[in-house]
Amino acid sequence: MPYYYADDIFYEWNGSVGAYEQVHPPAGLAENTQPPFLRDLFVFPNGDQTNERLEHDREECQRWAADQVGLDAKVAASRDNYLRADRACLEARDYSVE
Repeated sequence: MPYYYADDIFYEWNGSVGAYEQVHPPAGLAENTQPPFLRDLFVFPNGDQTNERLEHDREECQRWAADQVGLDAKVAASRDNYLRADRACLEARDYSVE
């Protein structure tokens, strides 16, 4: 049975009600589940940036943020600092970040 996992919560499709429902983690998976390193930042252009510019800025800001907190993007210990740095870089480039 496929599951949907978001914000440390597991969901399973319930066809009889036509919606995902929150469920307990699948057996054997709960012990091995580690929270993802990064929560996705939702980034919206404030100006006339193109999708290509957005992708370029995202890549540069992710590298810059990793350099600022001294990690590669796979180490969970500094997740919050990384996200703050990534957000600051994107906001400085005129993006709204949530």
